[in-house]
Amino acid sequence: MEQEIAFRLQTDGIHYQTQIEIPVTTADFYFATEPKPLIVFVDGRVHLGTAQMIKDEELRSLLRKRGYRVLELYYDSYSDKKRNQLYEQIQDSLRKQSLQSRVPNQAAA
Repeated sequence: MEQEIAFRLQTDGIHYQTQIEIPVTTADFYFATEPKPLIVFVDGRVHLGTAQMIKDEELRSLLRKRGYRVLELYYDSYSDKKRNQLYEQIQDSLRKQSLQSRVPNQAAA
């Protein structure tokens, strides 16, 4: 799933890094957005178990405290439709960040 999303990001000219080691975990996608970098996790079925969910939440809470924006995307089975939905969620998050970072600049102008 992650590879196909990466291919679409690349095709659309969206700059990202993948499998980036953050001090406490490895992100599926890393976007150097301002003012806060966006870290994306694309999680399959294994992440839906209670123990894993607790572990994931602890790590991701720590990342948020360290100033990252965290986007968690889940899927329980592969389909083109689900892949496209996950891709759109990444796009939406990047658009929102872009709009938020422009607002202060426009106010200062």
